[in-house]
Amino acid sequence: TEETPAGPLPIHTRLLFDKEHSAAYEAMTSEVASGGQCYIITPLVATSTAESFERYKSAEEEFKRLEETYRDVRFGMLHGKMSSEEKNAALDAFTAGETQVLVATSVVEVGVDVPNASVIIIEDADRHGVSTLHQLRGRVGRGHKQSSCFLLVGAEAGYAAKDRLRVLEKTNNGFHVAESDLRLRGAGDLLGTRQSGGTLDLFHASVQTDLYLLEAARRAAAETIARANVRGETLPAPLAIALRDKPQPQDLNV
Repeated sequence: TEETPAGPLPIHTRLLFDKEHSAAYEAMTSEVASGGQCYIITPLVATSTAESFERYKSAEEEFKRLEETYRDVRFGMLHGKMSSEEKNAALDAFTAGETQVLVATSVVEVGVDVPNASVIIIEDADRHGVSTLHQLRGRVGRGHKQSSCFLLVGAEAGYAAKDRLRVLEKTNNGFHVAESDLRLRGAGDLLGTRQSGGTLDLFHASVQTDLYLLEAARRAAAETIARANVRGETLPAPLAIALRDKPQPQDLNV
Protein backbone atom coordinates (compact mmCIF):
# COMPACT_ATOMS: atom_id res chain seq x y z
CA THR A 1 0.00 0.00 0.00
CA GLU A 2 1.35 3.37 -1.01
CA GLU A 3 2.00 5.63 1.95
CA THR A 4 1.02 9.30 2.11
CA PRO A 5 3.71 11.79 3.14
CA ALA A 6 4.46 12.09 6.86
CA GLY A 7 2.72 14.84 8.77
CA PRO A 8 -0.57 15.59 6.93
CA LEU A 9 -3.86 15.79 8.78
CA PRO A 10 -6.11 12.69 8.61
CA ILE A 11 -8.43 12.73 5.61
CA HIS A 12 -12.04 13.40 6.55
CA THR A 13 -14.16 10.80 4.75
CA ARG A 14 -17.94 10.92 4.28
CA LEU A 15 -20.27 8.35 2.76
CA LEU A 16 -23.05 10.22 0.96
CA PHE A 17 -26.30 8.67 -0.23
CA ASP A 18 -28.39 9.71 -3.21
CA LYS A 19 -29.99 12.90 -1.87
CA GLU A 20 -26.76 14.06 -0.17
CA HIS A 21 -24.51 14.19 -3.26
CA SER A 22 -24.85 17.96 -3.61
CA ALA A 23 -22.75 18.40 -0.43
CA ALA A 24 -19.74 16.94 -2.23
CA TYR A 25 -20.03 19.35 -5.15
CA GLU A 26 -20.50 22.27 -2.79
CA ALA A 27 -17.19 21.25 -1.22
CA MET A 28 -15.65 21.14 -4.70
CA THR A 29 -16.73 24.68 -5.59
CA SER A 30 -15.63 25.96 -2.19
CA GLU A 31 -12.22 24.33 -2.55
CA VAL A 32 -11.70 25.73 -6.04
CA ALA A 33 -12.81 29.21 -4.92
CA SER A 34 -10.15 29.14 -2.18
CA GLY A 35 -7.39 28.20 -4.65
CA GLY A 36 -7.44 24.45 -4.13
CA GLN A 37 -7.99 21.57 -6.53
CA CYS A 38 -10.21 18.50 -6.66
CA TYR A 39 -10.43 15.02 -8.17
CA ILE A 40 -13.69 13.47 -9.37
CA ILE A 41 -13.46 9.72 -9.94
CA THR A 42 -15.88 7.69 -12.05
CA PRO A 43 -15.89 3.91 -12.54
CA LEU A 44 -16.27 3.99 -16.34
CA VAL A 45 -14.50 5.75 -19.19
CA ALA A 46 -17.60 5.98 -21.41
CA THR A 47 -21.26 5.29 -20.83
CA SER A 48 -22.04 1.59 -21.14
CA THR A 49 -25.19 0.14 -22.69
CA ALA A 50 -24.75 -3.12 -20.79
CA GLU A 51 -27.62 -3.52 -18.33
CA SER A 52 -25.34 -4.25 -15.38
CA PHE A 53 -23.29 -1.07 -16.01
CA GLU A 54 -25.80 1.47 -17.26
CA ARG A 55 -26.36 3.06 -13.84
CA TYR A 56 -22.67 3.89 -13.40
CA LYS A 57 -21.22 7.26 -14.35
CA SER A 58 -18.46 7.70 -16.91
CA ALA A 59 -15.57 10.14 -17.11
CA GLU A 60 -16.49 11.40 -20.57
CA GLU A 61 -20.14 12.12 -19.75
CA GLU A 62 -19.36 13.63 -16.34
CA PHE A 63 -16.70 15.87 -17.87
CA LYS A 64 -19.27 17.27 -20.32
CA ARG A 65 -21.96 17.64 -17.65
CA LEU A 66 -19.67 19.35 -15.16
CA GLU A 67 -18.28 21.79 -17.75
CA GLU A 68 -21.86 22.83 -18.59
CA THR A 69 -22.93 23.05 -14.93
CA TYR A 70 -19.89 24.81 -13.44
CA ARG A 71 -18.81 27.24 -16.15
CA ASP A 72 -16.39 29.11 -13.88
CA VAL A 73 -14.38 25.97 -13.07
CA ARG A 74 -11.56 24.68 -15.29
CA PHE A 75 -11.93 20.91 -15.76
CA GLY A 76 -9.48 18.35 -17.09
CA MET A 77 -10.01 14.67 -17.92
CA LEU A 78 -7.82 11.58 -17.55
CA HIS A 79 -8.56 7.93 -18.30
CA GLY A 80 -6.85 4.80 -19.52
CA LYS A 81 -8.03 5.01 -23.14
CA MET A 82 -6.21 8.28 -23.73
CA SER A 83 -2.84 8.24 -25.48
CA SER A 84 0.33 8.64 -23.42
CA GLU A 85 0.72 12.17 -24.73
CA GLU A 86 -2.85 13.07 -23.75
CA LYS A 87 -2.41 11.56 -20.28
CA ASN A 88 0.82 13.44 -19.67
CA ALA A 89 -0.72 16.69 -20.88
CA ALA A 90 -3.74 16.25 -18.58
CA LEU A 91 -1.51 15.47 -15.58
CA ASP A 92 0.86 18.34 -16.33
CA ALA A 93 -2.04 20.79 -16.57
CA PHE A 94 -3.49 19.62 -13.26
CA THR A 95 -0.12 19.62 -11.51
CA ALA A 96 0.55 23.16 -12.73
CA GLY A 97 -2.87 24.34 -11.56
CA GLU A 98 -4.05 25.13 -15.07
CA THR A 99 -7.02 22.83 -14.50
CA GLN A 100 -8.75 23.01 -11.13
CA VAL A 101 -10.71 19.76 -11.19
CA LEU A 102 -9.54 16.49 -12.74
CA VAL A 103 -12.28 14.09 -13.84
CA ALA A 104 -10.66 10.68 -13.98
CA THR A 105 -11.04 6.95 -13.63
CA SER A 106 -9.06 4.85 -11.14
CA VAL A 107 -6.00 5.34 -13.40
CA VAL A 108 -4.96 7.92 -10.78
CA GLU A 109 -5.04 5.28 -8.01
CA VAL A 110 -1.26 5.44 -7.57
CA GLY A 111 1.61 7.64 -8.66
CA VAL A 112 -0.19 11.00 -8.83
CA ASP A 113 1.04 13.58 -6.32
CA VAL A 114 -0.56 17.04 -6.34
CA PRO A 115 -0.32 18.51 -2.82
CA ASN A 116 -2.68 21.38 -3.71
CA ALA A 117 -5.55 18.92 -4.29
CA SER A 118 -7.42 18.37 -1.04
CA VAL A 119 -10.88 17.17 -2.14
CA ILE A 120 -11.71 13.90 -3.89
CA ILE A 121 -15.22 12.86 -4.93
CA ILE A 122 -15.66 9.20 -5.86
CA GLU A 123 -18.83 8.55 -7.83
CA ASP A 124 -20.47 5.11 -7.57
CA ALA A 125 -18.07 4.22 -4.77
CA ASP A 126 -19.79 0.85 -4.28
CA ARG A 127 -18.34 -0.18 -7.64
CA HIS A 128 -14.83 -0.26 -6.11
CA GLY A 129 -13.27 -2.44 -3.43
CA VAL A 130 -12.35 -0.69 -0.19
CA SER A 131 -8.62 -1.16 -0.80
CA THR A 132 -8.93 0.64 -4.15
CA LEU A 133 -10.98 3.38 -2.48
CA HIS A 134 -8.31 3.76 0.20
CA GLN A 135 -5.65 4.17 -2.51
CA LEU A 136 -7.79 6.69 -4.37
CA ARG A 137 -8.37 8.59 -1.15
CA GLY A 138 -4.60 8.82 -0.83
CA ARG A 139 -4.49 11.22 -3.81
CA VAL A 140 -5.47 13.94 -1.34
CA GLY A 141 -4.01 14.66 2.08
CA ARG A 142 -0.58 15.14 0.55
CA GLY A 143 -0.26 18.80 1.52
CA HIS A 144 -0.88 20.58 4.80
CA LYS A 145 -4.56 21.47 4.32
CA GLN A 146 -7.42 19.49 5.82
CA SER A 147 -8.51 17.10 3.06
CA SER A 148 -11.86 15.52 2.37
CA CYS A 149 -12.98 12.38 0.57
CA PHE A 150 -16.61 11.95 -0.47
CA LEU A 151 -17.86 8.46 -1.29
CA LEU A 152 -21.03 8.78 -3.36
CA VAL A 153 -23.44 5.86 -3.70
CA GLY A 154 -26.74 5.73 -5.54
CA ALA A 155 -30.11 4.42 -4.48
CA GLU A 156 -29.41 1.15 -6.34
CA ALA A 157 -26.52 0.23 -4.03
CA GLY A 158 -27.50 -2.51 -1.59
CA TYR A 159 -27.19 -2.38 2.16
CA ALA A 160 -24.20 -4.75 2.17
CA ALA A 161 -22.29 -2.50 -0.24
CA LYS A 162 -23.00 0.59 1.83
CA ASP A 163 -22.04 -1.19 5.06
CA ARG A 164 -18.76 -2.30 3.48
CA LEU A 165 -17.76 1.31 2.78
CA ARG A 166 -18.34 2.58 6.31
CA VAL A 167 -14.89 1.42 7.47
CA LEU A 168 -13.42 4.23 5.37
CA GLU A 169 -15.36 6.77 7.44
CA LYS A 170 -13.90 5.28 10.60
CA THR A 171 -10.20 4.95 9.79
CA ASN A 172 -7.39 6.20 7.56
CA ASN A 173 -5.24 3.17 8.45
CA GLY A 174 -4.69 0.96 5.40
CA PHE A 175 -4.13 -2.18 7.49
CA HIS A 176 -7.47 -1.72 9.28
CA VAL A 177 -9.19 -1.15 5.95
CA ALA A 178 -7.70 -4.35 4.49
CA GLU A 179 -8.57 -6.33 7.62
CA SER A 180 -12.19 -5.16 7.46
CA ASP A 181 -12.36 -6.05 3.77
CA LEU A 182 -11.01 -9.52 4.53
CA ARG A 183 -13.64 -10.13 7.20
CA LEU A 184 -16.49 -8.99 4.97
CA ARG A 185 -15.45 -10.63 1.69
CA GLY A 186 -13.85 -13.81 2.99
CA ALA A 187 -10.33 -15.02 2.40
CA GLY A 188 -10.79 -17.05 -0.77
CA ASP A 189 -8.19 -19.75 -1.45
CA LEU A 190 -4.63 -19.47 -0.17
CA LEU A 191 -3.25 -21.74 -2.90
CA GLY A 192 -6.14 -21.78 -5.39
CA THR A 193 -7.72 -19.19 -7.69
CA ARG A 194 -10.71 -17.97 -5.68
CA GLN A 195 -9.94 -14.44 -4.44
CA SER A 196 -12.85 -13.98 -2.03
CA GLY A 197 -15.64 -15.80 -0.24
CA GLY A 198 -15.63 -18.87 1.91
CA THR A 199 -13.30 -19.59 4.78
CA LEU A 200 -9.64 -20.53 4.62
CA ASP A 201 -8.85 -23.90 6.19
CA LEU A 202 -6.09 -23.20 8.72
CA PHE A 203 -7.08 -25.82 11.32
CA HIS A 204 -7.74 -23.83 14.54
CA ALA A 205 -6.66 -20.43 13.22
CA SER A 206 -8.80 -17.95 11.32
CA VAL A 207 -7.29 -15.65 8.73
CA GLN A 208 -10.06 -13.15 9.57
CA THR A 209 -9.33 -12.88 13.29
CA ASP A 210 -5.81 -14.24 13.81
CA LEU A 211 -3.75 -12.19 11.37
CA TYR A 212 -1.41 -11.11 14.16
CA LEU A 213 -0.65 -14.76 14.96
CA LEU A 214 0.01 -15.55 11.30
CA GLU A 215 2.39 -12.59 11.02
CA ALA A 216 4.16 -13.59 14.27
CA ALA A 217 4.55 -17.15 12.97
CA ARG A 218 5.92 -15.90 9.65
CA ARG A 219 8.52 -13.76 11.42
CA ALA A 220 9.50 -16.59 13.76
CA ALA A 221 9.92 -18.99 10.83
CA ALA A 222 12.03 -16.46 8.89
CA GLU A 223 14.27 -15.85 11.92
CA THR A 224 14.69 -19.60 12.49
CA ILE A 225 15.67 -20.18 8.85
CA ALA A 226 18.12 -17.28 8.89
CA ARG A 227 19.71 -18.45 12.14
CA ALA A 228 20.02 -22.02 10.84
CA ASN A 229 21.70 -20.80 7.65
CA VAL A 230 24.21 -18.71 9.60
CA ARG A 231 25.05 -21.39 12.16
CA GLY A 232 24.83 -24.37 9.82
CA GLU A 233 22.12 -25.91 12.00
CA THR A 234 19.39 -28.34 10.99
CA LEU A 235 15.91 -26.83 10.76
CA PRO A 236 13.21 -28.12 13.12
CA ALA A 237 11.36 -31.01 11.45
CA PRO A 238 7.96 -29.26 11.01
CA LEU A 239 9.60 -26.30 9.32
CA ALA A 240 11.83 -28.47 7.14
CA ILE A 241 8.82 -30.53 6.02
CA ALA A 242 6.79 -27.40 5.29
CA LEU A 243 9.58 -26.01 3.10
CA ARG A 244 10.05 -29.35 1.35
CA ASP A 245 6.35 -29.67 0.57
CA LYS A 246 5.80 -26.02 -0.34
CA PRO A 247 3.64 -25.90 -3.50
CA GLN A 248 5.47 -24.74 -6.60
CA PRO A 249 4.18 -21.57 -8.33
CA GLN A 250 1.79 -22.29 -11.18
CA ASP A 251 2.85 -21.29 -14.67
CA LEU A 252 -0.02 -19.06 -15.77
CA ASN A 253 1.34 -18.86 -19.32
CA VAL A 254 0.68 -22.52 -20.09
